[in-house]
Parts: sequence; structure tokens; C-alpha cells
Amino acid sequence: MMHREFWEEGLRIFGLQGAHKNKAGEWQCDCGRATCAAAFKHPVASNWQHTPDWDDEQIDAMELADQFATGFGVLCRGLLVVDVDARNGGVASFQKLSERVPEISGSGMIVNTGSGGGSRHLYFKAPEDCALIQHHDDYPGLDFKSSGYVVGPGSMHASGTRYTLAVGGPGEIEDAPQALVDMLRKPDRHRAEFDGRVLDVSHQDIADILAHIQNDDLDYEIWLRVGMAIHHATGGTGRDLWDAWSSTSAKHDDSTMDNRWHSFGRSANPVTIGTLIHHAYEAGWKMPVDFTPDPELSFDDYEDSADTLDIAGVDLTSPPGFAGVLARAVEDQSRRPRKRLSVAASLIALGNISGLRYTDDKDGVTTNLFAFCVAGSRTGKESIQQAIAELHRYAGMAPATHGAIKSEQEIVRNLIRHQAALYIVDEIGIFLAKIKNAQTKGGALYLDGVIGMLMAAYSKADGYMLLTGDAKEEVRAALMKEAGQIQKRLDAGDGGPVDERKLEGLQSALGSLDQGLDRPFLSLVGFTTPVTFDDLMDYQSATNGFIGRSLIFNERETAPRSKRGFRKKPFSDQIKNTLIGIAQAGSFDVLDAGRVQYYGKRISVPTDPRAVDMLDAVLDWMEDEAVAHKSRTGLEALYLGAYEIVSKVSLILAVPEGRRTVEHVRWAYAFVRRDLEEKARLVVANDREKDAPKQALAAKVANIIDGDGEALGVIFNRLRKFKREDVQAALANLEEKGLASKAEHQGARGKATEIWRLKS
Repeated sequence: MMHREFWEEGLRIFGLQGAHKNKAGEWQCDCGRATCAAAFKHPVASNWQHTPDWDDEQIDAMELADQFATGFGVLCRGLLVVDVDARNGGVASFQKLSERVPEISGSGMIVNTGSGGGSRHLYFKAPEDCALIQHHDDYPGLDFKSSGYVVGPGSMHASGTRYTLAVGGPGEIEDAPQALVDMLRKPDRHRAEFDGRVLDVSHQDIADILAHIQNDDLDYEIWLRVGMAIHHATGGTGRDLWDAWSSTSAKHDDSTMDNRWHSFGRSANPVTIGTLIHHAYEAGWKMPVDFTPDPELSFDDYEDSADTLDIAGVDLTSPPGFAGVLARAVEDQSRRPRKRLSVAASLIALGNISGLRYTDDKDGVTTNLFAFCVAGSRTGKESIQQAIAELHRYAGMAPATHGAIKSEQEIVRNLIRHQAALYIVDEIGIFLAKIKNAQTKGGALYLDGVIGMLMAAYSKADGYMLLTGDAKEEVRAALMKEAGQIQKRLDAGDGGPVDERKLEGLQSALGSLDQGLDRPFLSLVGFTTPVTFDDLMDYQSATNGFIGRSLIFNERETAPRSKRGFRKKPFSDQIKNTLIGIAQAGSFDVLDAGRVQYYGKRISVPTDPRAVDMLDAVLDWMEDEAVAHKSRTGLEALYLGAYEIVSKVSLILAVPEGRRTVEHVRWAYAFVRRDLEEKARLVVANDREKDAPKQALAAKVANIIDGDGEALGVIFNRLRKFKREDVQAALANLEEKGLASKAEHQGARGKATEIWRLKS
């Protein structure tokens, strides 16, 4: 199997289902659907179109799970594959095409497909964002695949043979001949994506979509996002479309349109054609058939499993959309690989930057999170902390960012100074241990009530937090001072629209102060080591404390090797501009360094209908699990509160694009589900050690080998207070129950190492 060669060249690969002979002696796909006619071609993951760029540990884990046992698929992203089908006249058509485009015969990689008779795949690199036809009437039996996927060499075919490499390899794939590209190019069309679905759209198509989006009463932020989506879908050539659509609104201003349009190109611009399609769908628009370049793959093919909770193939180190872009940029800040902590930085920073302005249309949640980043000492935590603080600075959130918690009174004072209080706390495990010790043994009175205050503020992000009389007057004085300064600027003619919006928000806050602090926004990300954190995770903290409401980002490798040739990469201007746009709700105005606040109406991020169905399925699953755990472990509270976290995380993923999709919900559910499993094992390991030592040891072992797995020697070392034979017995028991597997890994010096992994 050649899947690794493709992966090493940066191509996206995924496993394919196996097959078995049915009673009629025909190959039947192992997917379980009796009607499936795609034996050996059916992707293991239903969301294959969102295949990420796997890392080497993930490839190892997929191999261990036999996902490539019978074959693999290659996503045609950035590829143009000429598929010669001998059964339908493809050989003669290819000869005819070779006379017109002689260079096509010199493909750097050719694969003989399993059907034989001259059928083959010729691989080329496709031009970026170029819309190409898949079929040409002059060449029957030829497919020109620049979307979807092809089956890779070495894979099984339903005929009983295999796809075989005939010429070259993935490293020899060259640019498609220009004459072929010119022949296949769709005139005046741009290639875009919608929920992983490839679309080829023209300016007229986009104009038809825009005709369904009423512009007279849209929020300013949505008006801007429509412009960003047009820019993205047309590659920056659709300015006339935005002008024409915008001119029907009072928001249109000829003097600012040019600057706005060019600002869209300076950002990472995560707002895509999906935003236009969402708003047009709501008005009754239907997608034309000719949008899609793959007639064989109907739009329904992408919807079959959308309402299920299938999370196979979800990469928890690569969130979808802009959050994934940001996570990879954070990872570039660290000398050592810290992918999980980079994901934490991305979610926390995005949640904090968008938190004052955005909510969702389904649950009304906010984007503040509690999170723990668990990693060994001197393994890169500091670079992740600095990255979060730096991202806050770009978006104007630095004044509300704090590095420590002193007391509950200080938490209140921070929320008085700014509407937001964003905590990035190092060695938080030690801080929590002090609180736990104070609660059980007395002492450190100033810490009393800290956890309660954190929880109170966290839960009031969409309401009011009551204050004492003295605190209320302190807040009133601060708000009146700020309002007076802004009014003075406006009276002198030095203010502008931003000042006017701020003053309106301050006056609203003053008017409602007797009800308490209006929508205080508190979040916290803490960094600690595995030894310190694991001891804190007991039954009480999981069910009652805020640890149970927190997300855990656990870097299990305690001695990660430095990246060779590492040089810290600064965040790009596109990322900075995107964060500013999110903080300003679609605008790119320069932020000031004043009070961090926003008291206007929150923007409601719409949720696609299929994503609504998936969220409902997630809620059902969480509640079913809560009932099961009620009698089994007593951890039902963990599961009852987990749906809200799924909703929060999926909203954070959705904010940059401006709509919540199935893929946002799928990733959030997969992540929170893994988080719940880790917490439950930690609780069992800590709470059952005395009365059920074997069960506790099994839970400890499972936590160590979860994820990418661990070497036997490392497992022994981390559990050195236990006898080796007991640890070995626990591993054998997990393997016997089908919960764990082992494999031998050959090291660089040829030494074999026994690797254990927990099965998902």
C-alpha cells in the first residue's frame, strides 16, 4: 500500500472499507448497507471530504486500526486525475486526446486500475481555484477528476485484482499541460467549496443568489459578511456584484466601498460562499444542478450520514475552518510539537475575541470557556501562553487579559474595569491545590469563594451578575467617567461612529446597573503538569467543581523532540486582520485601547438545518449517557453539562464563517466526547484506588495509552508505584476485552518497541 508516499507529498488520504463475499459469491461492502455498490471504494469516514492533513502519529494509529488494510482514497484537492475507463471507450478516447495534447502521455504518475483492459489513472497537479469540467463530449470513457477522490495504488478492486503503480510516484506528479487545462476550463466560473462540496460558480450564479437576499433590513455585520463571501467566492473579481447588491441598502456608501473591498483581501477571510447560500436558502433559493462538477456524487451523498454521530476520521488536533488555520499558526510559535495546546489556544482566543458580540440562534450560548492545558515541564507551555496573549492584543483585548487570580474581590474589580475578564494562568494546578487544601484543612481565607465567583461570573455572560452596594457604586462611577469622556469628544466634534456606539452601550449599562453587571464575560485557561492535575481530578471536582465544566487539553508526550530547523513564525497579517474583523463583527476598523466592552445586541450566528438535527442528536446521546452513568459511576452531572460545551465549541468554530455547519458540530462533539472519557477515567483512577485497585489501575493505564498510544517502558515508568506484573496484567485485560491493542514499532536504530494504544 502506497498511502504513506501520498501523505508525505502533502496529499490528503483516507481509509476505505473492506468487503466480503456474500451468498451469491459477489463482493459486499463491509459498511453494513446491503444496497451499497461500492465494494472496496467506500470511505471509512462519512466526512471524507473534510479529510485533514494527518500527522505521523495519526497515520500510525490509522494503520494500527487497519483503516488501510484493503485500500485508501486520495482526495483530488489540487489534483487533476485523468480516469481512463476501458469499458466505455476510454482507451480510444485517450489515444484521440493524446493527439490533441501530446504532453498528457508524459504524466509523472500513472496507475493501472483494477478493472484492467487499459483502464488507468494519470495524475497531474491542477491549477488553484480553477473550475474544470469532468466530462468532455468528444472523449467518452474519460473522466477528468479535479474534485471527489480516486482509489490509490495497492488498493483492492471488486474484480479481485489491485490498483498497481505503472509509472513514477506521488513525488513525480507535475503540473497539468496548459492545453489540457484550457480545454477543460469552465469559462467565467470560479471554484469554491460549500460544506466540503466543490462548486463551480459564475458571476451570474452569484448574482442570482444575491437576488434572494434582501438588503433593506440586514444587520451591518451581515452586510459586511456578504461582501466578504462575494470576495472569497470570486477570487476578488466580484466587486461589481457587491456594489450592485449593496446599492439597494442605506448602508451603502460609495466613499467606503473600495476600502472595504480591499480589506477583505487582506484578511484570512474565512467567510465563504456558504454564507450567501445560507441566507438565500432561507428565502427559498434552490441550488442548480450545474453548480456541482461531480454528477456521480449528488448533493444527497453528503447528507446521508449528516444526522448521525459518526465521528470516524475526525482529527482532534485540526479544528475545521479558521480555527484550524489559527491552531497551526500557534503551533508554529513553539519549538516543540504542541498540537493539542495549540488547539486550546485557538479555541480560547477565538472564544474570547468573539465573546462580547456573538451568540447562536439555537441555544443562546456564549463563547467563554474554562480550559486546562496539561503538559510536562519545559515542553513548550510558555510559547502557547504567549501566543494566546498576543492574539488578544491584536484584537484589542489585552487590557482585559490577566495572568493570575488573587481573590474573589479582584475578580469583581476586573469585571468592573472591563466587561470581560480573560485569565491566562500558569501553574494553575498549584493554585487549585491551595484552594482544595484551604477548603479541607482551613487557612488561606482570601481564597475562599474564588471558585464560586468564577462560576457565578462564567454563567452570567448572557445575563446580570448581582453586586454588593459598594461594588455597584464603584461600577457606576467607572461607567459615568468613561461616558463623560466620550461625550466630551463628541461635543468637540472629535468623535465618530465608534464613539457613538460606545456611548450608547455605556448608557444602556448605566440604566440597568441596579440589576447587576450587564453580561460579564469571564474565561480562564490554566496551565499545569500531569502529576499536579491528575491528583485534582476526583469525583467531587468532576461533578461539582468547575474542573468538570472545563475542557482538558492533555499533551501526553513529556519529552517531545524539538522541530529540526525551528524558527518562530510570526502571525501573518491575514490572521491579524481576521481577528480584528471578528472582534469588530465584520469590520476592520482600528481598535482603540479603551474599555473592553460591547453592550449592543449580540449577533446571532445561524445554524444550518442539518447542524440543528445533529445538535439534537448530541443532546439525546448526552442525556442517555447521563442516565447510564447515574447507576454505574455516579458521573451523570458530567454528561448533563456536556451538551452546553458542545454548543459553545461549535459556535466558536462557526463565528469566523458566520454560520454553524454539521462539520463544526461533528468536531465539537468528537472533542467533548473524548474529553468526557478522559475525565471519567481519571475519576475512577483516583476514587477507586482503595476499594477497587484493579479497576483504578486499568483506568490509569487507559488514560496513558489513549490517543497516539505509548511505549511499554513509558507505561511502566509512569506507573512505577505499581508492580510491573500488575500493570502487564491490566494491559492484557484491556486487550482481552478488545479495548486496547499492541504493536511493535521499529526505532531508528532497529530496536523493536512494544506500543500500546486504546481503541476508540
